[in-house]
Amino acid sequence: MYYTEIDEKLGLHHQRENLKSVKHLHIARKIEPNCRNYFSNVNQLTIGYAVEMLDGDSFITNLKCMIPLKQLTKLVINIHCFPFEEIIKLLCLTPNLHTLRFCAYSLQEIDSYFTNNNILLQDILKKNKIENLVLTGKCSLNQIRFIVCVFSKLKYLKIGIDSTEISSIIQYLLSKTHDQAQHLFYLCISNIREVCLKETKDLIKLENLLDNYSIEFINEDLYLWW
Repeated sequence: MYYTEIDEKLGLHHQRENLKSVKHLHIARKIEPNCRNYFSNVNQLTIGYAVEMLDGDSFITNLKCMIPLKQLTKLVINIHCFPFEEIIKLLCLTPNLHTLRFCAYSLQEIDSYFTNNNILLQDILKKNKIENLVLTGKCSLNQIRFIVCVFSKLKYLKIGIDSTEISSIIQYLLSKTHDQAQHLFYLCISNIREVCLKETKDLIKLENLLDNYSIEFINEDLYLWW
């Protein structure tokens, strides 16, 4: 992993060789315009808490000057209120991305108008290759529906949800009446009570949601795979 601070004491040749060896770039501060440091072999990007969002598209413009976005396979956004519109813009520029992590708070402003009228989103619906998605924070059922619609190729999903919605969300994700989550086979629900383990088993049996599956409760996380 490499942080954006560059050791200015290193010679130019050593800096260039050092940048070429970087596979995972962690941005923990504001990106300066016209940054001359280019990480040509980066395939993982983490955007940290200290990043200052810039006006307009300058953040993404500066990012494009630092790394080959088309090369990214994993993107982690550790910012609580990173706008989902910005995530969409990044997804449009990262066609080979298969692993994504961001905060569920980014979905707060999503509504039916946004879903139906955002041109970039319509493009992402068809082209994104996200298979592994981690959402920090709690998601509602409507947000889960949106996520499953946008990321239709999901195989692994980790989410936090309110215990009052666990039954409805599991029923939706495992439902055989629609094919929205047809590729999903591994679900992790984080930070829930252990009693939800039995409740989930009972729900699966009662509603005949799965024939063969495994389920475990480890360190306040519920793991379900089938």
